[in-house]
Amino acid sequence: MSPETLKTTPNDILTETDSTAVERTVPEEERFTLNAVEHDLVTRYQPKFIAKGGEHIVYDIPEHQGVVVKVATEALRGILEWNMTHGLPADSLEEEVKSAVQDFLKREGVYHQQLKQYFGAEHVPGQKEALIKIPVTQDILKVVCREGVIPEINEAWSVITIQKRVEAMNDPDRLSLVTGYAEKEGVRADVYKKITDRLVFEQGTEEKLDKEEFLSVQSSDSLRALLSASETDENVHKLLRELIKKIIIYTEDTGEILDLAGQDNVVVYQKEDKISYSLVDARYPGDNRVMDKTVAILIKLSLGTEIDEHEKNLLLNGLNFVRTVNGLAELLGIDKKIHVVPQSVKVSSVDFLEMLR
Repeated sequence: MSPETLKTTPNDILTETDSTAVERTVPEEERFTLNAVEHDLVTRYQPKFIAKGGEHIVYDIPEHQGVVVKVATEALRGILEWNMTHGLPADSLEEEVKSAVQDFLKREGVYHQQLKQYFGAEHVPGQKEALIKIPVTQDILKVVCREGVIPEINEAWSVITIQKRVEAMNDPDRLSLVTGYAEKEGVRADVYKKITDRLVFEQGTEEKLDKEEFLSVQSSDSLRALLSASETDENVHKLLRELIKKIIIYTEDTGEILDLAGQDNVVVYQKEDKISYSLVDARYPGDNRVMDKTVAILIKLSLGTEIDEHEKNLLLNGLNFVRTVNGLAELLGIDKKIHVVPQSVKVSSVDFLEMLR
């Protein structure tokens, strides 16, 4: 792999990438365990692997059952790649990288407070983030690093999040608000265009939204289950209406989106004697103000300008988010919607399905 493909600026090290991990042959629990690592943090806290998500490796701390620890894989990869690209020891931390990560952590703190402001502190798990040197194994590095860039080290710098353990994750009957990726499924092109035109670009709204067509585009068993529950349980219906209204207001006010692509990032669950929801891991990774950037990308396309792969990834996530939230709003009888672009912006000639597949 050529050096040109690696990140070259410190501000890039926390940006989500589209890279594919190397072949994984070790069982997941064995791959991410830290039991055999000789490291002070392992001796002191004895972390136990729980799960690997899209952006984090999650560990339980036996003597601190009220929290979980999440290791940010993008930060881990980014710092390692920065070091190796610049001929530095893989486990080092340059001052400019440290400064960039600290700036990132400040922005994340603001973002977390913003979520609590819009959704209520009771729905946003408390957390603290820090830049620390963590124990790693060769198996972990094989998953995190790009192919061919696997340093021989047993510790590295990354961002960790210490998050209050979420009660919702103990509910086996919890429901998840998940968008899925319409463009990655075997969706019919005509239905995809019809639903996208209606829910994103506000065209063809004369007829009632067909629920099955909507669900065939945003193809997610979890989304179907959540919508089905809202139709049979009045408490779920009321809660989901409240949540979707808040998401719309939040996005229109801030230009941010929630990360609804991952399973259990946003969950609806039974909390004692009532239905509640939790934004377990709702922060969209890497970029901020994704909705604003989505609008800017659509304007570029309307002018016939090419967009790069990173912009395509932002557009993929932005369109799926808007399509899902606006579709749910319509099916739940909510008048308010996320308005994406001015009517003067014309993108009817763009084949989004072909572009984003």
